[in-house]
Amino acid sequence: MKDIQKFLAHPVILFKIHYTTVHDIVGEMIGKLAAEKPQLNIDTEKLMRCVVEDESDHKILDVMQGMGLDENEAPETEQTFITILCETNEVQENQVVMCLLPNPVNMGTGAEEVHFICLVISPVKEKKIKSAVEVARSYSTLLADYKLRRRLTRAHDPKEFAHLFELEVHRIFTEQRNDMSSLKIAGSEEEVGDRWCFGMDFIKDCKRRLPHYLSDYTDGMGSCASIQKISSTIFFLYFALIMPCIAFGVLHHYITHGIIDVRKVVLSQAFSGLLYSAFGGQPLIIVRTTVPIAIYTKVIYALSDSYDMNFQSFYALTGLWNCAFLALYSLTGVSKLMKHCSRSTEEIFGLFISIAFCVDAIKFLVHEFDLDFCFDLDNCNPAKALVSLILMFGTVFIGSEIYNFRYSPYLTAAKRVLVADYALPTAVLLMSFVGSYLFRNVDMATFTDDNPVMFDMVPFEDISVGMVLASMGLGLALSVLFFMDQNIASCMVNNPRNRLRKGSAFHLDLMVVAAINTVLSIFGLPWIHGALPHSPLHVRALADIEEHMDHGHLKEIVVYVRETRITTLVSHILIALSLLMIPSPLNFIPIPVLYGLFLFLAISALSDFQLWERMLLIFTEQNSYPPTHYIRKVPQRMVHCFTFIQLFQLAILCAFSFAGSPYLKMCFPVLLALMLPIRANIIPKLIPKRYLDALDGHF
Repeated sequence: MKDIQKFLAHPVILFKIHYTTVHDIVGEMIGKLAAEKPQLNIDTEKLMRCVVEDESDHKILDVMQGMGLDENEAPETEQTFITILCETNEVQENQVVMCLLPNPVNMGTGAEEVHFICLVISPVKEKKIKSAVEVARSYSTLLADYKLRRRLTRAHDPKEFAHLFELEVHRIFTEQRNDMSSLKIAGSEEEVGDRWCFGMDFIKDCKRRLPHYLSDYTDGMGSCASIQKISSTIFFLYFALIMPCIAFGVLHHYITHGIIDVRKVVLSQAFSGLLYSAFGGQPLIIVRTTVPIAIYTKVIYALSDSYDMNFQSFYALTGLWNCAFLALYSLTGVSKLMKHCSRSTEEIFGLFISIAFCVDAIKFLVHEFDLDFCFDLDNCNPAKALVSLILMFGTVFIGSEIYNFRYSPYLTAAKRVLVADYALPTAVLLMSFVGSYLFRNVDMATFTDDNPVMFDMVPFEDISVGMVLASMGLGLALSVLFFMDQNIASCMVNNPRNRLRKGSAFHLDLMVVAAINTVLSIFGLPWIHGALPHSPLHVRALADIEEHMDHGHLKEIVVYVRETRITTLVSHILIALSLLMIPSPLNFIPIPVLYGLFLFLAISALSDFQLWERMLLIFTEQNSYPPTHYIRKVPQRMVHCFTFIQLFQLAILCAFSFAGSPYLKMCFPVLLALMLPIRANIIPKLIPKRYLDALDGHF
């Protein structure tokens, strides 16, 4: 600590020099030290020979790097900084020079993205505790902290760099002292934690999240870059939610014969989103109505029609039973079962949601071609089918191209990210203009608004005992679906790879979802729960991401996520205001554009699934396999075996979910829940545990 304080008293900092070779950079650092401290009388050429072996070879004689574990506990080298050290008679006490490069520099294998360089120069006869190795170890430990590196990269000059470095050093030492203090009382807390009582886990979640409540509104508002990130995320959420609302409104209108329509779906989204953004434990989770909910609504309508029951009453009773079971799960700590939910289960369900989006889009397109693509122009409209094809895949193409612009060499890194953040709004607006103006002579499909009444309480007068009992059975099965969907979304958001700091709140979130759906059931509005892929995409939209090279393969690492309620709050205020735009101008958005958005969301979520990556390995030449941890640890036969087991589970989910019989669709929540014991008890008998740990470790 004394060496760090000495450095901060007279910091020597080389700031954003435009050199790319070790010799030039180290030469500038030594020159900076000689200029800042002329009393040292440093022979720069002699000191250079102590640091760099050969001017033509540019080899550093002694260097220190950080080592850590990746998301699957595999060792990896930290490539964003290096600490160069040397011992010489040119100085009488330790000297430190720090350098921040404007762009990452490739300094060889294992140091391909160096952004920070720390030069430690020590006298040969110094005490052991103050040797170059010990001092370099101290600075390397500090630079290994990703929060420190992130803040230092935002410095505008050497003075601000030194100030931020001092603040971060104080933060790190404070955190270390707090960790040591917490270890002293860990034993007593563990004894208290063993005693369980009703509602204990719900109360713990409230206590854990309450101290962070005010910071949920202020985090990320301190810099222009963060405000820009939050603004782009608000627009991303608005378009990513309002478009599915319209699509699901059209679907519900068809399923319920107009009882639930677009206006009610948008109202449900706005109401539930505002409440969840204000009271939810984990504000990064996005709640909305989903494909499984639409399937269940269709089952409820079919049963009510078959047995001559009032659909609205039966729907409300099912929803109320569902909410009662969810509240019971929250108060009894059932969410603790999610500790058995591995990466495998999360990815199977996430990939199922992506497939469901694709199936809905393809079904719509097939329906359009069956209806309108023929050569009898008196009864068909081939132009409508072809324009639907253009608009749907045009939305996917434009959105994907703009989203992938972040990986292009054009503009600066910050501007590329800014452009990519607005990929979804740009694609939707552009293709809506193409469909509604350039093809205005083509009669494109749009939604209708037949029922302007939004808040209409469900009639409970004609309820029978049989209806109550039947709704209880449906509500129990529905609660399993909600429990799994909500908690899987929560698991993916609270993934360790996202580096969230404020903790999870599984039981609190479940209680809030139960309370919101109670109100929605009473007024016959569509239900909501935590949704994929919107929730992890929301986290990614708020994240700062570093790109690392690993044996020639690009690897993205989340370094910071803005844990804020502002994005969900403001985006749902905009959705609430969109009720004033029903039917016009929202009906100018062609239905094919909505399904194109479904395809875009499904495709953009695939990159986060290891299952998708391993599926591609089946068709990839072995020499071209990426150097991932499981490729290095697991035999190829076991990798493919685990992939086929997951694909078999995914196929069963799809078969029951997309089956024509409503009774088979009712089994979907049970099948989803059964994946937990299958993963915990059956798969380990087929694949050895040491391989499963590598293949199915949490992010």
